[in-house]
This record gives sequence, C-alpha cells and structure tokens, in this order.
Amino acid sequence: MKLWHATTCPYCQRVRIALAEKGLAVEERLVDLAAKPPELLALYPAGGVPVLEVDGAAIPESIVILQYLEDRAPAPAILPPDPLGRARARLLHDRITAALGPHVPKLLRGAPEEQERARQAILGALGALEREAPEAGFLAGPFSIADIALAPFVAKLPAALRPAALGLPRLARWEALVLSRPSVAAVVAAAPPAGASPLPR
Repeated sequence: MKLWHATTCPYCQRVRIALAEKGLAVEERLVDLAAKPPELLALYPAGGVPVLEVDGAAIPESIVILQYLEDRAPAPAILPPDPLGRARARLLHDRITAALGPHVPKLLRGAPEEQERARQAILGALGALEREAPEAGFLAGPFSIADIALAPFVAKLPAALRPAALGLPRLARWEALVLSRPSVAAVVAAAPPAGASPLPR
C-alpha cells in the first residue's frame, strides 16, 4: 500500500492514525499541494489527498479509506462491535467533519472577519459536542472513527479554543485521553503547531 498525503492535512492525519492503530505498513508519498506530482494526478485526476494506492488502484477520501482499512484489518477495530455503536460512531464522524471541517482552515489563515466567524462556529460545534460527550472515555464507547475525526481538528486549535480553556470538562478529559494515545500523539505531534503551517484547501 502507498499513502499519498500532506502532513498537516487533518483528513490525511485521520488515515495515518488508523494505520498506526492497526499496525499496517504503508509507503508514504508526501504531496506538495501547490505542485501536485504527475504520478498522483495519473492515479487520481482530482488530485486531492489522502489517496491510498492499493495494487495500482486509488482509494480516495478519508472516510472511504478508513472503512477499507477496517475491512482489510478488522482488529484492532476502529468501529464499535455492535450495530448501534457503529452507527453512532459514523454519525459523529460525519457531524464533526461538517461542523469543524469548513471552519478550522479559516480560523488559522482567513481574513479577520472570516476568523471571527470561524471562531464562533467552532465554539458552537464544541459546545454541542460537550453536551453529548460521555463523562469519561471515548466519544462512541471504544476508540473509533469518531475520535479519529475530532482529534486532528482539536490539535490544531489555539490554546484559547481548546476544551479546557473553554470550560468544557467532558471534552477536556477526552482531549487528554485521546492526544496521549500513541497513534494520535505520533501523528499530531509530527505536524507543526497551530498557525505555523496552513491547512490545505
């Protein structure tokens, strides 16, 4: 397997966390998003990352890659074992992506008005997650794609927008638990701190 990715992209980080969780070896190809290599465009003309290359075939989109990895290597799992838990994890994954994905890049590199709108949207999204997060532990029971979705976004936030600073105790406990997990720590610690490098569009 070969993973085409950009180090600071949160969607690429999701895939790298899942690969680390499952202990799967992969050849990494770093992509300069301002000058995408012809090999990537030949494989996947849309040119987005992440792309997992398997036997010459392209698997794009982080959620599709995560599902492929779960099917290929079911243990250790990144989806809960029961159908209801799996549905909740998938729902949280999609909600987190929709609620934070458009706003974190604008917070880090937008114009002042964009940054303020993004800040308000992020505050609202984190507040909503706090209300339904468990008192302790992971978001959907066992460690899952829900946690994998949220961790790269939270790791990119400035200190003033992290759960502890916002008085969100459940998410603060979740953050401490998840960011200390070896697979997550290795991936998000390898990226520049928030604001040091822009997110890819």
